Amino acid sequence: MASTSTKTSSSSSNHPHKYDVFLSFRGGDTRTNFVDHLYAGLVANGFHTFRDDEQLERGGEISSQLLDAIEESHIFLVVFSENYADSRWCLNELLDIINSTEFARDKSRIVLPIFYHVNPSDVRHQSGSYATRYTSPVEDADEDEVAIIENWKNALTAAANLSGYHVDPNTSEAQVLEEIISHISSCIDSVPLHVGTHLVGVDIHLNEIMNLMSIKSKDVLMVGICGLGGVGKSTMVKAIYNELSYQFKSKSFLDRVGDVCKGHHDLLDLQKQLFCDISPRGKRKISTLAEGINVLKNVLCHEKVLLVIDDVNYKEQLENLAGGHDWFAEGSRIFITSRDKSLLVRHKVDELYELPQLNWDQALELFSWHAFDRRHPYDDFSKLSNRFVQYCQGLPLALKTLGSFLFKMQPDEWESELSKLDEEPNMEILDVLKVGMHNLIQQLGHKIVRDEGLKNKGMRSRLWDHKDVLDVLKKRTGTNSIEGIFLNLLKLNNINLTTQAMKGMTELRLLKIFLDSEVVSGEEDYKVCISSDFEFPSWDLCYLYWHGYPLNSLPSNFETQKLVELNLPYSNIREFGEGNMVQFSKLTAVILSHSKYLREVSNFSSTPNLEKLILEGCTSLREIDPSIGDLKRLGLLDLKECKSLGSLPDSICSLKSLKTLYLSGCSKLNCLPKHMGNMEHLTELYANRTAIGVAPHTIGLLRKLQILSFSGCRGRAYPFFYIPGLSLLRELDLSDCYWRAAEDNGSFRPLYSLKKLNLSGSSLEGSIPQLPNLKVLVLGRCKRLRGIQEFPPSLEELDAHECVSLQTSLASSSDVVEGTSRMMSLHETILERIQVSLSLSLSLMIFHGRTTLQRVSSVFSFLEMEFLNGLNIRKWDLH
Repeated sequence: MASTSTKTSSSSSNHPHKYDVFLSFRGGDTRTNFVDHLYAGLVANGFHTFRDDEQLERGGEISSQLLDAIEESHIFLVVFSENYADSRWCLNELLDIINSTEFARDKSRIVLPIFYHVNPSDVRHQSGSYATRYTSPVEDADEDEVAIIENWKNALTAAANLSGYHVDPNTSEAQVLEEIISHISSCIDSVPLHVGTHLVGVDIHLNEIMNLMSIKSKDVLMVGICGLGGVGKSTMVKAIYNELSYQFKSKSFLDRVGDVCKGHHDLLDLQKQLFCDISPRGKRKISTLAEGINVLKNVLCHEKVLLVIDDVNYKEQLENLAGGHDWFAEGSRIFITSRDKSLLVRHKVDELYELPQLNWDQALELFSWHAFDRRHPYDDFSKLSNRFVQYCQGLPLALKTLGSFLFKMQPDEWESELSKLDEEPNMEILDVLKVGMHNLIQQLGHKIVRDEGLKNKGMRSRLWDHKDVLDVLKKRTGTNSIEGIFLNLLKLNNINLTTQAMKGMTELRLLKIFLDSEVVSGEEDYKVCISSDFEFPSWDLCYLYWHGYPLNSLPSNFETQKLVELNLPYSNIREFGEGNMVQFSKLTAVILSHSKYLREVSNFSSTPNLEKLILEGCTSLREIDPSIGDLKRLGLLDLKECKSLGSLPDSICSLKSLKTLYLSGCSKLNCLPKHMGNMEHLTELYANRTAIGVAPHTIGLLRKLQILSFSGCRGRAYPFFYIPGLSLLRELDLSDCYWRAAEDNGSFRPLYSLKKLNLSGSSLEGSIPQLPNLKVLVLGRCKRLRGIQEFPPSLEELDAHECVSLQTSLASSSDVVEGTSRMMSLHETILERIQVSLSLSLSLMIFHGRTTLQRVSSVFSFLEMEFLNGLNIRKWDLH
């Protein structure tokens, strides 16, 4: 097998290689000395490293796993030692490495030979210790044997002709190791940044910028690239970085500086990142911005560098990261991107390049790649494509998002989506655009809206600034032009909202009164004061979000025909649906979470298209109306922490579309409906910390159930149930539960797909269940558990902390001792983490997998004595 470090590369690049480094060596020569130190150094520096272990030799053949690792590696360190050429395994591995690098499309893959106590000439000419039976065919060797020996010799010669490192007995190994790691750091950092696919128009602008550089005679060149947010500045500068990086040993790419740098400490972190990128072996600490400036100037002025500072929005950022031309050595190239052209001009960049939006042909091509996976639209989509491209107005991410959204749709579906863009927003698309394009849509939208009412804010289609909202409400200047109001409660004190203030907003479609804060609560957040007879225009309302809605019910004139989502978290609502004769025909989501006065939700027949019902934290809710069974499209029902809910109506079993059911924290809920098995599409059921004592046998009919959790269900006597039908169940949590000892294990046998089983804190006494695909088994705090006779064959993780009755049995168990021996001999299991605490009698994490034991001496020396004492294993058995 092989061992891999679990750390990822520290490179700023997003390269396709799975492993940064592949180590090839003859184990008997170097495993416990040079290679061990080299591997530890690579891991400590954050390089994802594959270490081959020749103990897995099976007739000298290379396993498919090893071949995959070679194909997925970037840099190969081949340690030639005295007996390397005496191993068919090593020679086959070397041959595969040389072939994979010589004939691979990716020319960035590198082989670095290390000649450890051998003469490179012996390796090159197969002389000395390299004149073995595998490099000199015997007289009666057949043609195949002669051919493979010739291939091995050619591989040795090819590798020995490469530039590498020679380590003789008089060489300082520590110094060589430092040089090797520094070399690898430079190579890894040279891997191209991921730019993306279908880079329409990028090459044209890249060539223009390259031409600007070639005509400059100054020693240090600063280039500023400006343009609208989301127009492609970051993509462009990544392409430039990839084009030039091979020319520079020292380079740094500071990504999204404007987003990252929100304060003094963030800017200090960027200084540290720049220093680390330029001087990876440097030990100098930076404590203040002023100190950082001096440190950076001192480092940057001694060697030419390639520096990219992406998305700058304040002058202070440039002053602390690239203060001026005099910071840099001759030949340095600095690229700065910003939306603010004047900021770049004030910083005295040598060249300023304004990146334009896509023209019509480019926009159509980009849209087509994402909508059709081809350069141009199909003929029957041509006119529709033009309309969508016109809608996007040359904005790249809008084109990508809409194109991807429409992929595989038919023309009639395109027509429908296009009409929706004019009539009502597509929330999925808006969410993607809002996140992906940063502030571009917001910038353009705000400008357009402000232009609608420069003098009269009540003439604008949307109000989002809390000052503008308050101004319109106070002056009562709202008109039918207003379609959306977004009011952040965090930015204001109490406000009185009156019917007259909103009377003129007859076209209102979106109303969101929200608390933009991670800390949310109840009464203290009722900042909007309204009278009991408050009314507002709701005929066209599609979306209503009101944090801390203060009335007991919706307004008497509330119109519901077009409402799609109703979200009233922490509201004062007492009843929902009671006596309401109107139809919520388009309503798909009702969210009344943490409405602590809500007692009843009824009349579900008025919401036939409901897909999501969230009542989490409604602590006064005592019952669910039986009409809930009418919701044929309901996919999510969340009743978490409804502490007064004592039962569920039998009609809930009629919810054929329900996929996820949350009942956790319903502490008075003592039973489940007996026909639960009728919910044929249920995939997740969470009933933690309830009073459920017995689960219905029909739960075994939930054929699609994948996650089942009854953690903390402490009924009077909790017999575990027989669940033969749950063949797709992946996760089962019965932690802190009680069931009859006689039924401990028999019920588990049908769970063929189970991967995670949590029995911690339970009354388990006997042996653990044998499940063929189990990967994670949690038995912590099973204080009655006496023995673990056999581990499931696929187990990767075992947690048995605080199993006080298990200590002697586990320590003397032949399976554990043999299993531990296997771990230490680098066979089928690994010991990756050991958690030891003086307050715990035993805390053990055992992992099985594809990697071998990572010997990190500084950690092992701290833990080994406690671990060995707990398991009664002699220290020398581990070596």
